[in-house]
Amino acid sequence: MDPEKKESAEVSVDDILQLLGPFGRFNVFNYFFILLPVFMAGMYSSVYNFESMDLEYRCAVPECDDDTLALNFTIPHKEDGTPHKCLRYAPYSNSTYNESYCSELDFDTSSQIECDAYVYLEEHSIVKEFNLACVDWKRSLVGTVHNAGFFISIPLTGLLSDKFGRRLALVFASVASGVFGLIRALAANYNMFVVFEFLEPAFGGGVYTACFVLALELVGPKGRVFASLLFNTMFILGGVTVTLLAYWLKNWRYLLFVIYTPSVFVFTYLWMLSESFRWYFSKGKYEEGLKVLRRSERFNNVTVPKDYYNQVEKQAMRQRDARKSESMESNQSAFKQLLTSQMIWKRLFICSFLWTASTLVYYGLSINAIELSGNSYLNYIVVIVIEAPANVCKLIFLDRFGRKRVISTAFFLAGLILINYGFIPAGNWSIFFYLGGKFFITLAYNSLYVFAAEVFPTNYRTTLLAICSTIGRIGSTVAPLTPLLARYYVYLPTTLFGIMAAISAFLVLTLPETNNLKLPDSLKEAQDQDRKKKKEDKKEETPVDRNVESKTSL
Repeated sequence: MDPEKKESAEVSVDDILQLLGPFGRFNVFNYFFILLPVFMAGMYSSVYNFESMDLEYRCAVPECDDDTLALNFTIPHKEDGTPHKCLRYAPYSNSTYNESYCSELDFDTSSQIECDAYVYLEEHSIVKEFNLACVDWKRSLVGTVHNAGFFISIPLTGLLSDKFGRRLALVFASVASGVFGLIRALAANYNMFVVFEFLEPAFGGGVYTACFVLALELVGPKGRVFASLLFNTMFILGGVTVTLLAYWLKNWRYLLFVIYTPSVFVFTYLWMLSESFRWYFSKGKYEEGLKVLRRSERFNNVTVPKDYYNQVEKQAMRQRDARKSESMESNQSAFKQLLTSQMIWKRLFICSFLWTASTLVYYGLSINAIELSGNSYLNYIVVIVIEAPANVCKLIFLDRFGRKRVISTAFFLAGLILINYGFIPAGNWSIFFYLGGKFFITLAYNSLYVFAAEVFPTNYRTTLLAICSTIGRIGSTVAPLTPLLARYYVYLPTTLFGIMAAISAFLVLTLPETNNLKLPDSLKEAQDQDRKKKKEDKKEETPVDRNVESKTSL
C-alpha cells in the first residue's frame, strides 16, 4: 500500500487536534470560560468550613452578671489556662446573690454542670446566630450534609452531560449552585440553612466533573495533563480566595452573597461556550462536531486538509455503526453491554474505592487542619497551598513515568507518612509530616481524575466518572466527622487516612496504563487497553529474565 494512503487511512480526531495545537486561541478562549466555574467550585467546596467554624465562647454566669473577674471561681479552666467552653461550677442552692458583689463562696467548685447559656466572643459563623455552642455534632453535620448532596448532583450532571451535552450540564450545575447558595445566605434558622446546604451541591455539585470532561475532550493526549493542572490550580485559588474573604468579611451571610452571585450569570455560556465535538460524534451529530473543529481551525489560523474531516466523519460513523451492529447481534443496547462487561465493573469498583479513599484523606486533612493550634485561616491556606507543588509534580511525572507508577507511589507515601504521623513529637517535624501527607494525597487524587477519564469509553465517560465520583463522595461525607474521632485518640483520624491510602496504592496497579494513548471511544477500545496491558506485561519478561529464572530453578 502507498505510504501516503496508509497514513491518510489512519487519520483520527487526535491527528486533527495535533495540527490544531493543544492550546491554540480556540482552546484558550473556551478554557477561560470553563475555568471560571472551576474557580467558583473551589470556593464552594471549602465555604462550609467557615460557615460552621467553631468560635470562642464561654458559659454565661447570670448570677455574677457575667463579670469576667468572676471566671476563676465560676468556670473551670483547662490545662492551658483558658476557661472551659461548656461547663461551669454549680451554684449553691441556698446562696443569696448580691447585685454588686459575686463571691466564690456562692459556687461549689467540686461540682460541674453544663451551661444553660453562652457568652460569644466571636460572631462570624452560624454557631453564634443559631446558638450552636457546645453542639459539635450540628457543626459537623453541616459538612456531612454538604458532601451528601454530591450523591445526587454527580450522577444527575453525568446523565445531563451524556444525554444533552457537556455545555448544558455545566450551565445547569453552575446556575443551580448560585441560586441555592444565595437562598442559603437568607436562612432564618438552622433547619432552613441545612436544607439549602444540601440542595446547593445536590443540584450544582457536578460542575467540576462537567467542566473537566468538556475540557479534556477539547484537547489531544499531550494536553490532558496540563489541562488537569489548570483545573487543580483554579480549584486551589478558589479555596484560598474563600478563606481570605472569610477572614476579611467576618460574616457568613456576606461571604455567601459575594461568592454565589457570579454563578447565576453562567447561563450566558449557552451562547459563548463551544460544545464537545466528541460528544456530537458519539450522538451521531457529525456535522455539528465538524463545525466545532472547523471553528477551531479558523480561530487558530491553522490549515487542516479537507479530507481529514471526511475521514474522521467516516471513522466516527463506522464506530457508531459497529456499536449498533454489535448491539443488534447480541440483542442488547450499548448500555446493557456496558452493564454486562466484567472489565467495566472491575474498573468501576477500583476507581470508586480509589475515589473514596482520596476524598476521605484529602478533605479530612483539610478539615482537621482548622482544628490544629494557631490561626485557623492560616492553617487552612497552608494546607491548600501545598497542593500547588503537588500539581506541578503531576504535570512533570504523569507523562514521564506513566499514570500507574506515579499514582501508586503517591498513595503509598501518603499512607506511610500518615500512619507514622502519630509517632512524631509535636513541633516543626509534625507539621512537615502533616503537609507531606496532604502533598502526596493531592498528587494521587488529582492524577486520578486524568487516569479514570482515560479508562472509560467516550459515549458513557461522564456517566461512569460520575458513578465513581458519587460513590467516592462517601469519603468526603465522612471526612467532616473525623475530628470527632480525635476525642478517643488524638491520632486516630490520621491513622485511618494512612490505612486507606496504603490500600489504594496496591489497587492502582490492577488498572491498565493509559499514558499517551488515545481516549477510548467505545467499549471495544476500552477492552483493548487490558489486552495491551497483558501483552506489555509479557514483554517485560525479557530473555535475560527468563535465563535468570531458569538458573534459580536449577
